Amino acid sequence: MASDFAVGFDFDHTLGIDNKLERTVALDMLASLAAEHGMTYDGVAAEVAIEATMRSYRSGAASIEGAIAGFFEQFAPVGSAVDLATGFRDEVCARAPAFIEARPEAEAVLARLDELGIPYAILTNGWSPLQEEKARLIHFGGSVFVSERIGAMKPARAAFEVLAKHFDLPFERIWYVGDDPAADCAGSTALGMQSVWYDWEERAYPSELAKPSATIHTLDELIGLLQGQTTRAANDRG
Repeated sequence: MASDFAVGFDFDHTLGIDNKLERTVALDMLASLAAEHGMTYDGVAAEVAIEATMRSYRSGAASIEGAIAGFFEQFAPVGSAVDLATGFRDEVCARAPAFIEARPEAEAVLARLDELGIPYAILTNGWSPLQEEKARLIHFGGSVFVSERIGAMKPARAAFEVLAKHFDLPFERIWYVGDDPAADCAGSTALGMQSVWYDWEERAYPSELAKPSATIHTLDELIGLLQGQTTRAANDRG
């Protein structure tokens, strides 16, 4: 791609939100299994357990199948946990349209990047095809790179290298926008990327992590940062 710089985006809590889609599907499946087999379970314990299950997967400690299979084995030890995990994946993707929402200003910001001729892509941790489906549901038109499919999770260098190869640009000419200080900001900063912390929840940035290149509180603030970059690049060429 012929461009002075490019933009990578995280998805969850950056371009879109899923309104606890996976958690809801797992608990709904558990309730259905219990009713079907005449079983009872501790609902409060199940809610705590599914949160721990999702954290285990998102940290890279377990695959989504392994994490969900363990959850069902704990609360509904009937049938094949592996089959239940496969059914979970299918059900999550089927119900995604009712849960996925674009973050405010996401569509307008992406349209503005198109107008400015700035290439962009998503680099997100998660599993396929769910993350690709999330991007499709908010009408994202760029490339989508998902950790499960590329075999690397942020903040690993290998994950961000996928973006650099895609854009055919060095790290320092890629801006990366995300809401997670560790995976998104510290991970990209360590490689010399221009990291942008999207702090829409007004949180405190962890003092032990390298500070991002910039902080924004609404997505449209990104355009001002990038227009400044465009002006600097033009001056450098001139």
